[in-house]
This record gives sequence, C-alpha cells and structure tokens, in this order.
Amino acid sequence: MLEQFLKQLEFNLSISKAQISIIATHFREHMEQGLRRSGSSLKMFPSYLQAPNSNEIGTFLALDFGGSNARAAVVELKGDGTFMELHRVSRPLSDPITGRELRAPSVNAEELFDFLAEIIQKVLDHSPLSPIISSSIPFPLGFTFSFPYHQRRIGEGLLLNWNKEIKTAGVVGKDVGELLCAALARQGLGSVVRPTAIINDTVATFLTAAYQDSSVDIASIIGTGHNTCYLEPKAPGFDGSLIINTESGNFSAVPETLYDQRLDQQSDTPGEQLFEKKLSGKYLGELFRQIILDFSERGFLDFDFLRHWNQPYSISSKDLSLILTAEDNHSRHLFNIPRAELDIFRRVTLLLFKRSARLVAASLIGVILHQDPHLIKPHTVAIDGSLYEGMPGYAQELTAALSEGLASKSSLVTVKLSAGGSLTGAAIAAALEKLM
Repeated sequence: MLEQFLKQLEFNLSISKAQISIIATHFREHMEQGLRRSGSSLKMFPSYLQAPNSNEIGTFLALDFGGSNARAAVVELKGDGTFMELHRVSRPLSDPITGRELRAPSVNAEELFDFLAEIIQKVLDHSPLSPIISSSIPFPLGFTFSFPYHQRRIGEGLLLNWNKEIKTAGVVGKDVGELLCAALARQGLGSVVRPTAIINDTVATFLTAAYQDSSVDIASIIGTGHNTCYLEPKAPGFDGSLIINTESGNFSAVPETLYDQRLDQQSDTPGEQLFEKKLSGKYLGELFRQIILDFSERGFLDFDFLRHWNQPYSISSKDLSLILTAEDNHSRHLFNIPRAELDIFRRVTLLLFKRSARLVAASLIGVILHQDPHLIKPHTVAIDGSLYEGMPGYAQELTAALSEGLASKSSLVTVKLSAGGSLTGAAIAAALEKLM
C-alpha cells in the first residue's frame, strides 16, 4: 500500500515533457494577454528601463530593501561591463539586543524609512563620496524594493501589499520613492541624495547580468519567492525594447494537487501567487509537511515522531536540503527521523524539488517563445536565488528540463547564475535613468 501511494504521489507531482510544452504555451498566452491588458494572471508591469549597454559609467548610491535586512552601498560602474562596490552598510530590521522590530504593525512608515535614510547617511559618512558630494547637485540613488508595487514611472513605486512577514503600518498604497525622499529630508540629506529609480530584485538581477553580458535577455529569482522579467522587443506604448516584470509567481494555469489546494486555502493569500506556492522556497517545506501528515493519517507513518512538525511552516526548504544531503545518522539526529522513514522523506523531497525546477523551466520556455517564436536567436537566462544556487541538483534539473522542452533548439539557450545583484542593479538603474 505504501509503495502504491508513493507511486501515485510521484504521478501527481510529475511534470511530463508534454506538460512542459502545455504550461509553456499557457504562460506565453498569459504574457500576451497581460501585455494587451485583456485579463491575465500575469501582470506584465513595465520597468521603464531598457537593457544596459555595458558602457554606463559613474559612481552611484544604491539601496536594497527586500526582507530581513536593508543594505546601502556606493557602486562605481566602470563602463566596460565591470563595476566595484566601494563601501557597504547592512543593518537588520530586527535587533534582539536593542529590541528594535521594524517589521511590526506598531511601527509606522516614517520610522521604517528614517531607518533606511540613516543607513544611507552611514554609507556617505564612510565612503569616498564624502569629499565630492555637493549640495547643489544631488547624488543619484537607485532603490531595489523587492515587494509588490505599481509603477507609472521609473522613480515611483506604490506598494500594493507587504509580504515576507513585514507588516509595517502606513506604507501600503503609498509611493515608497516619496517616503524615502521625505526621510532623507528629515535626515538632512534632501539636497544631497536624490532617489531616481525604483526596481525589484528580479530587474536588479537582469541589469547586473546584462551589464556584464549583453546576451542576457531574461532574469529569474528562484529563492524564498519567485519572479521572472525579460526584455520585451516591442513593448506597447514604448519606443523600442523594455524590461518587463511578469510577476510570474501569480501564474495560474498549472496542474494542482490536493496538497497545493490545501496549502493555498490555508495561506494568508488564498487564490494568489499560485505558481509561487508550488515551487518557491517559502512553500516547499509546507507542501512536504502536508504530504507527510497525510502519510501519517493514512497509517503509513508513526505520528509520534511527527508531533514537532504539527505547526504550519515548521519545516523549511533548508530542512529539506539537509534531509537530502546530510549523512543518514546526521539527518536522523537533526530531525528525529526513524531510519525506515528517511528514504520516504527523501523521495518526497526529490519529487517536490524536481517539480519546482520543471515548472520554472516551462515558464522560461514560454518567455523565450514569446520573444522568439521560431527559436532562431541565442538567449541567456540569468538566475539568482537560494533555491537555485543552494539546493543540490536543482540547477541541473532545471537545465535538463529546458533541454527536454526545447529539444534540438536547446543549444540556443544558456542559463547562468547571477548572484547578489540587488545593489549593483540599483546603481545601474540610476545610471540608466540619468541617461533618459
């Protein structure tokens, strides 16, 4: 019975070659509907930026805010596809020593953005920029803000909703560019620093990778969350190409299992981010937990050793990685897993990671086919994120799925890791805005 159930689970979680093709087609259709604003699960937000040409030069301030830490830096773009980070300051939003917790609903927008302005001040105080900054010419700053926002111009970002456990009050619906400008003014930096460009981490990854390699035309984040952006050759309402943020985590035309439905119904955002909930690091541990508890309820596993997993989200993708990679005795010690069950856990984990990689690959094929319907041009996909970079075998599984789906044309597509580009991407965005 157990083996039969495992085989059924494998069937339900498998993404076949035919399904890769179907999902890719649906993704492409949703992209095109989103561009026409005719109703789509893909928002297809314009970034208001073209791709860099690797010749952008100058020294820029960069700010990155996307989760548990905020970082600011001075970045020098050298104009030949190379760059140098001259100075960086990083601070956590939560500090157990001082008791500061800027993610709480009791904290307001002014407190949060004053904190960001203070980090920028610290960068200026200890950077090579100090002697050259003139109050008559504000220094341009690029801002990587990795939360859902609506944008009508490059320097604007209206926060749609918080995620990643952040609940700071008074920010949703506001322009984070204006909030940052006001905080800089309170810090005495209003005439010194001018925020000029707001991007998300996916666009930052694109800009950083494309600055170094002009063949990059797609970027994706595969980590705690998921998103993909790409270079649209003919963006509606714009002259020339434009980087488009697909918000691919919200893609909805994907096969679902009972566990996917249960996770979605029990989440804070039922009906939203359905694609992300099937493949990203935030949710894979919870999917695993739902499956293992189902095994227990069916009598296949002893519930006693599962009691410490009874709380939602008590298993992380990092835990799953340890289950896969640690020696048997180490895994059993870490998670109190009986030897007989360890192989089952590993089989389930591999099924979830394989499905994740194949779903991402299918969506990337959809993007490529939208850009290049006859597959006659080379394409480079830049990827960042803890799942892609840190999960053993994940990158290889994704590449294999791309090769499977693209068949004889797979040699035209290159996938490369582009890690840690949030600050550099913000600096490049500021450089591009300066040239507009």
